[in-house]
Amino acid sequence: MVLCIKQFKDFHDAIKLKEENATLKEKREIIINKLKEKLPDKTNYKFSVFNQGSYAMNTGIKPLGSDYDIDVGLYFEMSKNDVKPVPAKQWIKDALEGHTKDIKMKVPCVTVTYQAGYHVDVTVYAATNDDDKVYLAKGKPGSLEENKVWEESNPKDLIKEIRDHLSDEEDRKQFRRIVRYLKRWKDVNFNNGSGKPTGIALTSCVYHWLNIQRDIDPFDGKRTYRDLDALINIVSTMHWNFVDEIVEVDGEYKSMPRLKVELPVKPYPELFQKMTPKQMVTFKERLGTLLDKLQEAKDHSDPTDAAEILQTQFGSDFPVPPRSTTGLRASVPPVIPSSESAMES
Repeated sequence: MVLCIKQFKDFHDAIKLKEENATLKEKREIIINKLKEKLPDKTNYKFSVFNQGSYAMNTGIKPLGSDYDIDVGLYFEMSKNDVKPVPAKQWIKDALEGHTKDIKMKVPCVTVTYQAGYHVDVTVYAATNDDDKVYLAKGKPGSLEENKVWEESNPKDLIKEIRDHLSDEEDRKQFRRIVRYLKRWKDVNFNNGSGKPTGIALTSCVYHWLNIQRDIDPFDGKRTYRDLDALINIVSTMHWNFVDEIVEVDGEYKSMPRLKVELPVKPYPELFQKMTPKQMVTFKERLGTLLDKLQEAKDHSDPTDAAEILQTQFGSDFPVPPRSTTGLRASVPPVIPSSESAMES
């Protein structure tokens, strides 16, 4: 049995987004300055700026290509009753017009794309409401009227909930590592575009269902975190949580698997709801393959064999040690196994 502790450490170091892309960070500041300069001509509502997304939650990974992105949130001191959502987003698009050749209003945001491929997503929130809730502007000019809505959202609460999850800092680090591993697995095993699980959906699965996996040395109390076992734990739990639902597919009613998970903060939306039944089948199958490969790797006695198996799931950034340095069998120090829950239900 091997745990590939060093290989997982090196893999995490390779994929972790340690700092924002410097060029994109500079572009974001330019965008913010343009908004501060131009928006007063479009609206009298004051606004504040904050960073959001995986980097803000400390779960970011490096993209496989050059498609770096930064998420910027704008909290406007206005009520959702003061203006409709699409006109509010139009303020942003108009204020940034001419900044690049590619500025598009998408359903959840306004996206500014640069020639190098990276982009900045700007989202608009109505943050001053009688019910003390925050609402996100959804929709675009071509959307159906029922899809042009102010949707309750709590991005700042989400950032805090994910960043502060678990009271023990070392446990929290394993939580973040597992999130990053699954995000990279997603990028390697699913094509760009629709049909793949979102990063926040995978993050929420780990938030709700991960049991921290670690060993405690009986002599000095030193803890060794077993990321391979933690991955087996969360992937097996996700796979087990699929339920069969009767749905209509190609004109026929069939029993199809579906996984459901809620965002950890209000209004607790279900995060896999946009995946079609066929996409769900593919998702479950690939999770099953991942689980098989994780267990197969663990059952090997040589780290090279194990790492080669893991590389098929996580891509070339997962290191494979030379066989000459691994020996015939990996040694495991005497420990007292401990499995602690990463989430109190």
